[in-house]
Amino acid sequence: MMPALLLASTRAMRATRFIAAQAISRTVTKSDTSPVTAADFASQALIAITLAEDDATRGISILGEEDAQALAEPAQQGVCAEVCAAVAFALDRPSVAADEVLDAIAHAHTPESALGTRFFALDPVDGTKGFLRGGQYAIALALLEDGIPTLATLACPNLPPFTIGQQHELRVDAVGTLAFAQRANGAYELDLRNPSADAREIHAACGSSTNEIRVASSIESAHSAHDESLRIFAELGCATRHLRLDSQSKYALVARGDADLYLRLPTRAGYSECIWDHAAGALIAQEAGARICDLNRNALDFSTGARLTNNHGILCGDEDLITRILDVLRR
Repeated sequence: MMPALLLASTRAMRATRFIAAQAISRTVTKSDTSPVTAADFASQALIAITLAEDDATRGISILGEEDAQALAEPAQQGVCAEVCAAVAFALDRPSVAADEVLDAIAHAHTPESALGTRFFALDPVDGTKGFLRGGQYAIALALLEDGIPTLATLACPNLPPFTIGQQHELRVDAVGTLAFAQRANGAYELDLRNPSADAREIHAACGSSTNEIRVASSIESAHSAHDESLRIFAELGCATRHLRLDSQSKYALVARGDADLYLRLPTRAGYSECIWDHAAGALIAQEAGARICDLNRNALDFSTGARLTNNHGILCGDEDLITRILDVLRR
């Protein structure tokens, strides 16, 4: 089953790069005022098309973020044409019919009530604003079985492969990276510069003795309470180096030891995270040896539908560091 997920993610990466290379990337504004680009639609279509080609994944429902109805509107013909061109490019076809693309997007937007106990959670472009600004974004795909992520791929088209070492800035890479994991079987990263090379097993930086905490942080202040996190680190009395980036790429940095912590503090009462924003990254980081829990010390519960309604906030990273942070929060 993993080869199908890797192929789907690779095709989606190719499509998003194709769209990013265009002079103009058209967007549609969703009902919640957030943007959705041609890259989001193309990525979701390609994931659905590719999974439908493989006997092991065909027929499994997909809970994808995007709705085809927005793209089918007559006013969005230009966006639809851009999506079709990107899908054709990724599939190495001369062209792709709009109906095929729209049907694929719709197939990957299964109603929550029809999902069953085994389905894929998909964020076709996690970090759309990062994509638009030419920064970091991710294509996140995870198989959930009885509420537990069991397979995951995390494609990060602009994230430098392997380690960023001692760099203080995250450059935008020309190739990107693709991480994947299977439950109880470790986490790995592919060298996309050398497709024939074997995948490398990756490990989180657990038990680090450094006095500097490397924190993978959201760029968008609406995604995490930055002021509150700064107060936590001040009480810990440790120097911090923040790696600011969008998307589940933050999980990738933790999983391969480039960051010690990913901390996501809710910015408003009652907010619940969407499962497609965390399922893939959480499994990969966990299989790499990181601890993942919420602010109440509970494991992430993916059995509650489209949102993590039983969880409040997210901590991912070094075991000892997370224990210290939870002690600060308790006090």
